[in-house]
Amino acid sequence: MRARVWWIVVVIALAVGGALLVGRVRPRTGAQVAAPAPGATASGPGPQAASPTALPVEAARVQEGTIERRVAVSGSVTSVRLVRLFARRSGQVAAVLVQEGDRVAAGQALVQLDTTDAAIRVRQAEAAARAAEAQYALVAQGTRPEQVAQAEEAVRQARAQARATEARLALLRAGARPQEREQARQAVRQAESALATAEAQRRAALSAAETAEANLQRMETLLREGAVAQVQVDQARLEAERARAQVRTAEAQVAAARAQLESARQQASLVESGPRAEEVQAAEAQVAQARAALRQAEQALLLARRGARAAEVAAAAAQRDQARAVLAEARQALADLTLRAPFAGRVAQVRVARGDLVTAGEFGQPVVVVYDDRALEAEVTVGEREAALVRPGQPAALRAESAGGAAVSAVVRTVALLAQPGSRTVSVRLRLVAPPPGVLPGTFVRGAIVVERRRGVLTVPRAAVRRVDGRDVVWLVEGGVVRIRPVAVGLTQDARVEVRRGVRAGDLVVTLGPEAVTEGTRVTVVREVR
Repeated sequence: MRARVWWIVVVIALAVGGALLVGRVRPRTGAQVAAPAPGATASGPGPQAASPTALPVEAARVQEGTIERRVAVSGSVTSVRLVRLFARRSGQVAAVLVQEGDRVAAGQALVQLDTTDAAIRVRQAEAAARAAEAQYALVAQGTRPEQVAQAEEAVRQARAQARATEARLALLRAGARPQEREQARQAVRQAESALATAEAQRRAALSAAETAEANLQRMETLLREGAVAQVQVDQARLEAERARAQVRTAEAQVAAARAQLESARQQASLVESGPRAEEVQAAEAQVAQARAALRQAEQALLLARRGARAAEVAAAAAQRDQARAVLAEARQALADLTLRAPFAGRVAQVRVARGDLVTAGEFGQPVVVVYDDRALEAEVTVGEREAALVRPGQPAALRAESAGGAAVSAVVRTVALLAQPGSRTVSVRLRLVAPPPGVLPGTFVRGAIVVERRRGVLTVPRAAVRRVDGRDVVWLVEGGVVRIRPVAVGLTQDARVEVRRGVRAGDLVVTLGPEAVTEGTRVTVVREVR
């Protein structure tokens, strides 16, 4: 500043000295035209040679370039996508997996709540679902061949029992001959042998069933430990069921053999002693009972061959579907205990710490705030009058003061249709182009929107244009002499002004000089500015 003042003093002193030497000082106003000195030529590039009669001035060249019309704006940075994540389930925070400022991928885990109880419910639901699936499979596939075989065996036994009781009743009624007595004794011996054989078969079936049950328990234990597959457990369960069925068959055979033996003994007794009236009545009752058992066995065989009814299959399917729904709900509850990023972006805030209790839903506080840092915008305001010049797609240059004055490029995305009633300003949204790392949602920015850009125009420094007698003029330096040249000006950008008419590219115009300079004044360019 001191150097500037000193330079002005020097210029004034030289101007006064030059005026005294030539014996005249020209007035500051009024365009007086004087003929140039003989032999004078247009000034060349660079400062003019010093002259005892010339006044010192600063000058600049008329340049061809680009000039812009700008509208000043200010506002704050926002994100197109900014999400406040709330807990879906109440619980205790087990782990915070991110920090503020971290970049996250879509679906990345951010906060983990305690999952102990939820994991137990999932395992319980899985077990119930497996049981329901197995039950449905059994019902849907119909009666198995071994079940039909058991029903057929029961019919054969019931039929044999009925025939035996009928034969005994017939013997009671008819009495016995000697050979019949021997046959009765032989029948007792055969029945005793058949009973012994049936009991041996039952013991073998019981042993096999115990082995199958032990194998099933072992396979279920291995399944819980993850050592075998579910299909192996299912196979072991099927073997156990078959063994139990064989036990039931063997027990039925033992019962039939005992009944046969008892019948043979009674028959032999009747043969030996002859029937009594009450014995005949009892035999008749046994015949009726045996026939009823036969009919029941035949009905069971019919049902076994026909398979499960549609209603039973539908009921099993409903139980299966319900178990599946319970399992899906349990798994969803477990998944809800992990808060994940809904999209790729950055973490703006983390509002919980390990051990905190959180409440589900929006009644609680947000747990994490995530925003898309690749879709940042600036919401700025412009005056109601300037808003008419702003259009989508226009470029803008901003600076983020809180980020060290970092430069930010932007493009106009939208312009509000209505002005804000109180301030009479219009909201404009700018899309930020590759913002620097320090620019975050909430950052204050200021800058300008380029609403008009003219290329290939002539410009001069703003100081070169003067207002004389109501018109814009420049002091054109030609051959060391000032010529007042009227000009038509256009846009102004910073320190430069567009000149539409009156000068040519390369012309030298005065930007700073004594007030005594006017038309025809001889000057010396002591400094050429840019």
